[in-house]
Formats: sequence, C-alpha cells, structure tokens
Amino acid sequence: MITPPTGLTRFYGNTSFGLDVLNNQHVALVRVTLLNDPFDPYGFFETEFGNYIDLLKYVRAHHPRDLGWFRVHVTAQSWGKTERDLRRYMTRLRTDTFVLCTSAPTETMHPKDNLYMWGHYGDGHRGLAIEYDPAALADAVLNHHHSERNAPLIGEQPWVQMEYSRSFRAISAEDVFQFLRESNEVDARRKRKPDETSLDRYYRQLSVIKSDVWRAENEWRIMWRSETETGSTYKIPITPECIRAIYLGLAMSDEEKRKAVDAVAHFPDAEVWFASKRHGDLALDLHREPGR
Repeated sequence: MITPPTGLTRFYGNTSFGLDVLNNQHVALVRVTLLNDPFDPYGFFETEFGNYIDLLKYVRAHHPRDLGWFRVHVTAQSWGKTERDLRRYMTRLRTDTFVLCTSAPTETMHPKDNLYMWGHYGDGHRGLAIEYDPAALADAVLNHHHSERNAPLIGEQPWVQMEYSRSFRAISAEDVFQFLRESNEVDARRKRKPDETSLDRYYRQLSVIKSDVWRAENEWRIMWRSETETGSTYKIPITPECIRAIYLGLAMSDEEKRKAVDAVAHFPDAEVWFASKRHGDLALDLHREPGR
C-alpha cells in the first residue's frame, strides 16, 4: 500500500465551495459524472475479440483441453449476459462513485506555486486552495465510514494514487478465459475461492487510470461509493487537524479573503498564505500576511 505524501492540495475556483469546507468543517466528494473528463474514470467495455464465436475459437486454438467444460459452462447466451452485466457494472462505477481530487507536490513544485493549477482550477487565481493533512483526513473518512454502517470504500484505505497512460488496453480473450476457468474451478468444488486473474486486476485499475495529459497534476483521490446517495456531492465531517494550510489567490477579492481568514478559525493550526506576483518573474510569492 502506497502512503500518500504529507500534504495534498485541492483548488476551489468557486470560493463558496472552499468557504463551505472551512465554515461547516466537512469535505464534499463530487460524483464522478460531474468531472470534466468523460474518460475519468475509464468506463468503456472494449474487447480485442468480436463476439462469443471469436472467444470460442480462441479457446479451441489455445486451450483445446479445456474446450469441453468451456462449451458447457460458457454458452452464447451466458456470455451475452456477462457482457451486459459488465456494461452495467461500468455504468454503476461512474454513477455511484464520489471523489475528492487533490494534487501532491512533485520533486520540483508544490501545487501552491503552480500557475497552471491556479489558472485552470483556481478560476484564474480568483479562488483559494486548501492543503489537507492526508493522515488526519483518512481518519475522518474512516470514522465516518464506520458511523455510516460501513458504507463501501474503494480499496482498503481512502486515498488512491492516480495512474496515467496514453491508452488503456482492451480486454483480451485470455483475460476472459482465465477468469471463467477460475469460476468453473469453484463451481466444480475443486477450489473454495477463485484465484485473482488479470481481469480482476483490470477492473481494479479502471477506477484509478486517466489520460497522461493530466500527469502534471500528480493526483491523489479519496474515493467513496454510495448506491443510495441522490445528490451531486457526498459530505464527510472533518476535524481541525485535517487542514494544514489555505492559500488565497492572487486575484481573490478582498471581501472573499476576509471571509476565508475568518472561517479558518475553525482550524486553529492551519496556516494562511496570501499570493502575490514575484517581482520581475512569471511566478508567485506567498506570504503569511497580505502585502508582505
């Protein structure tokens, strides 16, 4: 299990959303269907073979000793149902999943210094950014998880690190064959439970992979699944330790800055930083007091 970095930052271009976190002491996880990337999370059912006949030909050519049980265990009708079930699974994956998206520091840059992040997610520097303490926030999420009668998490801990790729391979006939053979072993009572297959790993990866055009964001997410939530967000209470710092945008209005400074009183250990243009550079300086 990979441990998250010590600080993870989320930008709030709409300052009311950031102020909502500070004033009401909760984080809002957003339904993934509202994200700006239709490929995130990956939800496309694509195989490298065409249909059941192609799958049967593959088994005949590459696993002839298994052809007998395969033709009995996997029929055209059952494979058609499996395809429909997998497509429904992918639809549910998108509609039932809520996320909190954050950015981690890279070797050369902290998110607070990233002009792209401020411009794209910080509404042209008019918004604010909140740096969360990953360990404290994970504890808050898990406590809420237990209070909600173990509402399902994705994975064994709240934080997941996003993976980046230019493409995502199609499901192979071998993937399907190995998965169905494990199911047959269990049905025949030769095994108590199936071994993990490449298809199991494939579906786990679906939730955490996105295009490599986003690689610079170095993203970590909290992921939550709810089949009963009807709203666009899912809110989880947080403790004072969950926020390490807030960063106020260069072009944020004075009134919004004042509201943020007042609201951060709920998090007494959180630092407040004001952004200004660095003299002579296309870069930001951050100060604990405005104008310094």
